[in-house]
Amino acid sequence: MTVPAPSSRPSSVETDKQNLAPPTASRLLHGVVLRPDRLLWDGQHYTGPTPVEVHADGARHVPGVVAVVIRQSFIGVVASQPGQAQHAKSQIHVQWSRPVSDTPKSLPGAPITQSARSYQYQTDTQAASWAIALFEEATLKVWCRTTQPESLRHEIGALLSLTPEQIQILPNGQYPTESYDAAVDAALLCIHAPNRAVKVAQPAHPATLIRITVDGDKNSLTEKLSQYPARRPSVAALLCGFTHTSPATAVQNNDAYGTPIRLTFENPTTSISTYPSEQVGAAQIFARESFFDEVCKTQKLDPVQARLNQLTHDLTGRNLIESVASRAQWHNRPSKTGTGQGFAYGHVIDNEQDPPKQIWSAWVAEVSVDKEGLVDITRLTVGHSTEELNSRQATPEIESSLRQFAQGLLKPPDSFDQWGNDKEKPDFQVARPNIDIVPQQNENAVSTHIAWNEKARWPAAAAIANAIHDATGVRLRDTPFDSRQLQQALAQKPTPPAYKKWTYGLLGGIAATAAGLVVSAMPWRSAIAPVAVDTRIYSEEAINRGRLVAIAGDCMVCHTAQDGLENTGGRALETPFGVVYSTNITPDPETGIGSWSYEAFERAMREGIHRDGRHLYPVFPYTAFAKISDTDMQSLYAYLMTQPAIKHTPPKTELAFPYNARPLMAGWNTLFHENARFEPDPTKTTLWNRGAYLVQGAGHCAACHTPRNALGAEKSGEKNYLAGGFADGWEAPPLNELSKAPIAWTEASLYDYLRTGFSSLHGVASGPMAPVVEGLAQLPESDVRAIAHYLSSLNPGSSESEPAALTAAKLEETSRNNSAVMTMPGESLFEGACAVCHDAREGPPLFGSRPSLALNTNLHSDHPDNVIQVLMHGIADPTQLGLGDMPGFKDSLNNQQMKDLLEYMRARFAPEKAPWQGLDEKIETIRNQTVR
Repeated sequence: MTVPAPSSRPSSVETDKQNLAPPTASRLLHGVVLRPDRLLWDGQHYTGPTPVEVHADGARHVPGVVAVVIRQSFIGVVASQPGQAQHAKSQIHVQWSRPVSDTPKSLPGAPITQSARSYQYQTDTQAASWAIALFEEATLKVWCRTTQPESLRHEIGALLSLTPEQIQILPNGQYPTESYDAAVDAALLCIHAPNRAVKVAQPAHPATLIRITVDGDKNSLTEKLSQYPARRPSVAALLCGFTHTSPATAVQNNDAYGTPIRLTFENPTTSISTYPSEQVGAAQIFARESFFDEVCKTQKLDPVQARLNQLTHDLTGRNLIESVASRAQWHNRPSKTGTGQGFAYGHVIDNEQDPPKQIWSAWVAEVSVDKEGLVDITRLTVGHSTEELNSRQATPEIESSLRQFAQGLLKPPDSFDQWGNDKEKPDFQVARPNIDIVPQQNENAVSTHIAWNEKARWPAAAAIANAIHDATGVRLRDTPFDSRQLQQALAQKPTPPAYKKWTYGLLGGIAATAAGLVVSAMPWRSAIAPVAVDTRIYSEEAINRGRLVAIAGDCMVCHTAQDGLENTGGRALETPFGVVYSTNITPDPETGIGSWSYEAFERAMREGIHRDGRHLYPVFPYTAFAKISDTDMQSLYAYLMTQPAIKHTPPKTELAFPYNARPLMAGWNTLFHENARFEPDPTKTTLWNRGAYLVQGAGHCAACHTPRNALGAEKSGEKNYLAGGFADGWEAPPLNELSKAPIAWTEASLYDYLRTGFSSLHGVASGPMAPVVEGLAQLPESDVRAIAHYLSSLNPGSSESEPAALTAAKLEETSRNNSAVMTMPGESLFEGACAVCHDAREGPPLFGSRPSLALNTNLHSDHPDNVIQVLMHGIADPTQLGLGDMPGFKDSLNNQQMKDLLEYMRARFAPEKAPWQGLDEKIETIRNQTVR
């Protein structure tokens, strides 16, 4: 028995206004189906496992079971409740036969196989879906969501011996999830429960793998290909033993050039899942066009010309290919290393339409591949032709759709510079691929552009795969294309003899090092000419990624003056050598960076050289930014260049001699700066490397938290790394084992502090750290966790035997019972100004949180700076509203009172620490400080 082709019916979904709503829950029965663990078919018949024995008596005796349905390999249960149906399903025991062989029988007219290739086409994860079917009064109603209602109607009719007029396909309101398979399951089950509606819920499934093996003679391009359907029937139809006839679906027309194929559909982890049936056609074209390109490469044939030579009787296809090849400059292909072009062609007959329509499409993809195997699609030239005369879709919409579809065929690497949910968005690249749609005129319409058809996208995967092979010599046969797989393949390619490689590498390294030292030591650098930047090339993904890089790098914090406009510069940054004012980094061409090329921008970020050749001061942390990956750097440039351009000239930095002699910075760079990108530690986890990348690179934590030498450079050595420093008059406490925190920072407490600005075991973020926390709140949670994970690994004390809560309780108890401080002059000051918020003896907190001073890192530090800053200026703008603010006492306490209060707090809350020295000078300095 066969599933016939659908007849031509004008409606796509029934519009009968009677009883359109799905049945209510009280009328529903629930159905589940039992699938074999593997689904195989050869394009017409089901060839997978079949039941040898079925023991279902246990299921029939489960309370609530209405029916157990067994029809060849289709097995299902109908019950009153979903749980009853699932339990009954578990009571069905099936012995499945194994397929005789995964190798198909010879196809009619197929030549003897001399070579074979397997291609794997992976579809997107399918969301959960559902359908309801009700059979009453000789009419079957099916509530579902499908793009193929006519095929569904005729398939169900063939399965149940119903006429199309007896079947109503009604919408279930679930968009855009496809529920074709669930609808057929529900229809088959509801026949066994007449006058009762049966609902079948199909859970979300992992992606389905479509493996296609091409058997053919690689020395011949003229083999006859048997027609295979480009869209599969329902799983239920296949399991019921129905033969699928190709006229029922869109098929690829390969009369002139194809090779025999077999198709295998399977899910590697669980039972067979559904997948967009349209993907079958895309998978076939991917396999056939990739194989065709392989054969052409083997025979040293040009694939475009080889295809033209075969399409002797297809004028439309020939004209289309010639137009696309000409527009893509196929015969003038670039010879630049790491770049390549790929061609693919598709011809589809869409029998879903009446009369059937033909669709032609040709693609030329251009890619660039870096040494890490990362692929960028730089250009797509697409041509299509069809017999449809519908209104033409807007070109920008088509371009956007094609761009997203093509980029979705690339799988990003699992690396340290992935942001947030990049793994879930494999379509990232900095620049938008240039989409060039070749206009085609339908020969039957004098001046009407032809309609776009989604099946014209199907050659995309093969075109990209062929381009990657052209660029690298590596053939990728699985989608999405994995850069790690490509990188591994590139690493296995033949290399020069070891002694030559060593010699050339040594000489090259010496030359590069010498050249780098010479360039970095030059007191004057050449200017880079201004340019007009075309920001239209940047994708939304790149701009958003750049925004995250900017947030991680605190660009807006340093380049925005108090009460100033964002990124217009003018913030005063205090250094031991004087005050440096930040610059305008908006894309204003006169006062900002609007005329900076990417080359100029990258040089400034990695080398500290202005576009005009001036050396920048290292208060701009280019020493850290040099570690940023190329992709992140390009994304940051894209983001900054697409922000509003604001004309504003910030104050000029004027340092005293000799610090105003910028050429001297050349020597400083030679001594203290290494222009090197971050290198992940292969012995560490991805999470650790991600945290290290953010801390060492964009986050530039060492700029504040590492001590500096007399020349203002970060002190080198492992013990000095993140061992504590100063910024804007505040202490940046040590983050390594030198931390003075009374309770060691753990990964959890670091995460809380960085994410919210508050840790109950340590205190509240304030000073320069407050805007950093505000920025971190905008980063993906996974990135903040990575930072916390990395920083916690630097402090061995984070693994203590005593629980932190017990240590905290002991410290609190000690501070409450410290009678030695009660006679100190600062006691009355503390009671009047601080106790209401900070003394646990005073009852519950009245305003915001109550940071414990006994646990506060600042009070246990060797330096009183942060405590003085907070007492002087307070915390007027907490990182979160719930934390509450704190008033400043600069105008209400004189220097002596401030000193008395500091001595009291140190003695009470950090009694094991020595008294602070030099308080008089510190208090006076911070009181007179103009920058904070």
